[in-house]
Amino acid sequence: MQNPKLQVLANTVNKLLHRDAYGPLKKILSKRHPAELAYFFRDFTPVDRKRLFEHCGDDQVKAEVLGEIDLPVAVELIATLDPVDAARILGHMDSDDLADLLEELDEELKEKLLNLFKDEDQEAVEELMAYDASTAGGIMNPSFLALPQTATAGEAITFLQGSSEDYATTFYIYINNSAEKLAGVVSLRQLVTCKPATTLRELMTPEVISVPVSMDQEEVAEIVQRYGFLAVPVVDDTNRMVGVITVDDVIEVIREEATEDIFKMSGAGQDIEYFQDSFLERFRPRLTSIFFPLLTGVLSSLILAFRRPFFTEPGRNHIFFLLMIPILLVLSSAIANQAGSLMVRGIALGRVKWGHFLEVLRREAAMSLVLGMVFGLIAFLFSLIPIFTRNGSDGLQVMFPVFVGLTVFASMVFAGVVGSCLPLVFKRMNLDPASAAGSVMSGLSEVFTILLYVFVISWV
Repeated sequence: MQNPKLQVLANTVNKLLHRDAYGPLKKILSKRHPAELAYFFRDFTPVDRKRLFEHCGDDQVKAEVLGEIDLPVAVELIATLDPVDAARILGHMDSDDLADLLEELDEELKEKLLNLFKDEDQEAVEELMAYDASTAGGIMNPSFLALPQTATAGEAITFLQGSSEDYATTFYIYINNSAEKLAGVVSLRQLVTCKPATTLRELMTPEVISVPVSMDQEEVAEIVQRYGFLAVPVVDDTNRMVGVITVDDVIEVIREEATEDIFKMSGAGQDIEYFQDSFLERFRPRLTSIFFPLLTGVLSSLILAFRRPFFTEPGRNHIFFLLMIPILLVLSSAIANQAGSLMVRGIALGRVKWGHFLEVLRREAAMSLVLGMVFGLIAFLFSLIPIFTRNGSDGLQVMFPVFVGLTVFASMVFAGVVGSCLPLVFKRMNLDPASAAGSVMSGLSEVFTILLYVFVISWV
């Protein structure tokens, strides 16, 4: 949903850009938060985005804007800058955001920029880029506050007051032992409310919830949500702290994962930048994801084609059976998608696991049975309308609604059970559950429905 106030500001900024009114433009931009400035870039042309970026403010503000805007736009802007100017601006970015941005640049420009960074900045970014982007190591910030457990609270406060380092978070002070391994954590509130002579060893909480660098970002997000942390430390195999993941990074992960699931369930591919991606980039995933429904549709058509003599038998009105197929397919697909969506989100949130398989099967079977009876009855009553049964034999007039109702009932039970269990099976096989909740479930439920319908009406 668009923010009306920001939309008005964006229109104003656009007008000022086109009038070359840079004085009033700078005045407006100087009063806006970098996140609001990032909003203005979404609907502008590449030329206007470049001009707007030039007048956003100093290098620090520009770096913050780059950290807020969509990656394809950030890449586009960096590519238009002189490498020296780009490196100067990028030097103000957080290491984790910078690593994500550099990964999207072409190799030649990336190497140029890395060579222009300070040695310590280059080393930090290259270390982050070595990790998989979807793991804890890939989203962590290597700038964190860690102190020895022998230090006192007074010394820690003095250190904080004199430090110019821009730490990812100062809400938590992490404590290392003599071997430089993570030993505890102290909150900022604990630090400022205790006696200055208290050692951090006395003050710290020794049971620290941490995550390994190789942990998937979705699991990290689950841990942060579960414990309500503002940040979580990242450790290597020897329990040495190498970074910290803050809650804003977790929010971004949750958004990415939810968006990815939605795209996969709808068969539209991965998360895309709708207005930035080319036609081919948007076309390819949608083309491939439609092939499975096409195959199941072809199979359903072949099943009906083999039964063509039944529907065209002289002197019989079996053609009315074909008129109910759209209702059958809609209902089976609907319950499959419902059950699949519930399971995919349950799995993503950690609320449903493989160990719950039998309980899920029991609950969804019960739900599908009730829904199948309700909609089977509705379909039965609907098929009693004379337009479906007139001019037929007495047997057909009596049995036709019964066949339709039974098919709806059985197909909805099957679709509900398969729709709820298939994502769990995919997860067990280390496949993406969201993939099962899209065209796979719909296709299976539709083929089963056609097969069942053909089998049932063969008793006429």
